[in-house]
Parts: sequence; C-alpha cells; structure tokens
Amino acid sequence: MVPEKVSDELWGAAAQVGTVRHVAGDRVVMEVDGHLKAYTQRASPPFEVGQTVEIDSAGRPGRLLSERAIDRLGLADRDAFDVESLVVKPAGQLTLHDFGGSSEIVSRASNLVKVALDPANRIKEIGANPIKGMLFTGPPGTGKTHLAKVLAELAGATFYNIAGPTIIDQWIGQSERTLRNIFDHARRNAPAILFFDEIDSLFARRGNSTHEATNRLVGQLLSLLDGFSAFERVMVIATTNLAESLDSALLRPGRLSHKIQFTLPGVMDRVAICEASSRHIKFSEPVDPFALAEATSGWTSSDIAAIWTEAAILAALDGRVALCREDVYEGMQRVQRAPMAPERGPHS
Repeated sequence: MVPEKVSDELWGAAAQVGTVRHVAGDRVVMEVDGHLKAYTQRASPPFEVGQTVEIDSAGRPGRLLSERAIDRLGLADRDAFDVESLVVKPAGQLTLHDFGGSSEIVSRASNLVKVALDPANRIKEIGANPIKGMLFTGPPGTGKTHLAKVLAELAGATFYNIAGPTIIDQWIGQSERTLRNIFDHARRNAPAILFFDEIDSLFARRGNSTHEATNRLVGQLLSLLDGFSAFERVMVIATTNLAESLDSALLRPGRLSHKIQFTLPGVMDRVAICEASSRHIKFSEPVDPFALAEATSGWTSSDIAAIWTEAAILAALDGRVALCREDVYEGMQRVQRAPMAPERGPHS
C-alpha cells in the first residue's frame, strides 16, 4: 500500500491531557504537563479525583477521556514488588554452635538482639532509648551474614535479606517507596530483623558528586530509622567491608550506632569454627580440629568451611559417604588460601 498524504486540517489540533488530583468544593486541581493547575468545577457531571480529562487549545478542561489516571511512566502496569520475596525462612534449629568464631562478638551481638526484640520491653521500662540497629564490619568471609541469620532464628524473628539490586529501581521515587513498604511489612510481622548486606552499595556517603538517587535513598532510610515508634521490636543489621564509605549520619545514636568489628579468627576461634562447620559431616576416622586450626593461620571462617566441601567432592568421586583424613588434608590444599594477615593475641 502506498502511503497517502493527509492535509493538516484532517488531523485537527493537538490537545493536552490533565489528571484530576484534588477536588475542593467548586474548585478542582489538575496535573497538566507536570504542573498543577486550578479550575472551576463543572456542574454536571462533576470532575472526580483520578479522572483523565482533555485540555483544549484554550487551556480549559473538556471531555472525559478515562475514569482513571493514565500512567505516563507505565508504573501501574509493572508487577508490584513482593516484600515477601525478601523473607528468608528458618534453616531449621540453628544455634550459636553453628557459628563458632569469637565468643566476644557472639555475646555482644546476641545481647543487642535480645534487648532490642525483648517482648517485655525492659529497656523501655528503664527509660533508655531503644536499640534500632547495629553494623557488622570486617573482611569478607568472617561470618557476618551467617551470624545475623543465626541471631534471627534464635530470636524467632522474621528475617528480611535485602540486597541492593532488590530494591533499586530506575524510576524516580520507586526505590524509596519499596524501602517504606519493607519497613511497614516488618512492623506488621515483628519481631523482625532487616538485614542489609553490603549496605555501602546502597547508602554511600552523600555529597555534591553523589548521584541524586543515592542522596534520596539515604535520606529515606534515615527518615525511616528516625520514624520508628519506640520499641517496635524491629531491628536493622547491616554489614560492610567499607565502613568509611557509609554516610556518617547512619552511624549516629538511634540509628546504626552499635558497631561490631569482625576480625580474622585466632587459633582457638579456628578450632571452634572447625568444630561448628563440621557438625553434620560424616567421618570414617577422627580429624584433629587443633591440627587444622594450626595449619590455617590467616584463614576466614568461610575458607575453613570450604575444606569440607572440597573433601566431600573427593570422597564422593571415590564412591564413599564419609571423609577420611586424606580427604580433609587434600581438601585443605585445594582451598589454596594463603595467610591474609598476621594474628595477634596470646592464642595465636
């Protein structure tokens, strides 16, 4: 078919479109081309909030185009974010023995969670400020995420695992809205722990060179933390390897002010990690955790736990369902971890 040129008269003049945002007596407020404009309410039929109306060339509202607002960004057609998708179901009878590691870290973190989520609200009766959040810092692989999950299970708390890509949205305002929905969901399902892994990827330090979207998201989190009604039994636990890159406002009292530093485990901590991470491993002969601890200086808890996987691969390929010493020591060689840092303390 050959295209036919049509005269301009047949096309007619283009008109703007407005959305009714507010009705107040004999006046209505419409959003037209991103601006709010006030018009006189018509007698019959009167304009109603949410309607889409044609605006004629003289700037006057005309005929009704739709009973609902037309979503120019297409947000209404997108799937709503499902907060339930962030909830991690309990792994099943986790205890602090599954963590191993520093007893001081475990004690401090578990005490903070116990007080923050205390159903009796004893800290409120005392008259002190509520505990809203804590920050786990330290090298990767030192057990920050694992400990947070253990603490949530011990407290019987709903555990929300929140990562950057989960809530970041390309549309202005959507990320902030998602964040508000998450906090609201946690309040309704208290006790709850909101876990932000690598929080520096979401809430970096604000400044002139920072993207406006980041500044808005940081501001939204601060507002939500400050807006907690006291003692709602919702706690934020965040992790970072780069504490210096976080916005300093997040670390002020009443926010993520309780900071716990994770370090590379000393020799006695490594013994505990070896025992904890191998609790469910089948062995055909005993393996000395002290010998393994001595041989893994500078290793993280994740490095040590990886030994059992490598050893299990060897045993499975050999048709066995239990590990022997040779499997374990070969597994240790396959992890191939060099010491990351010198150890300190009387047990190193």
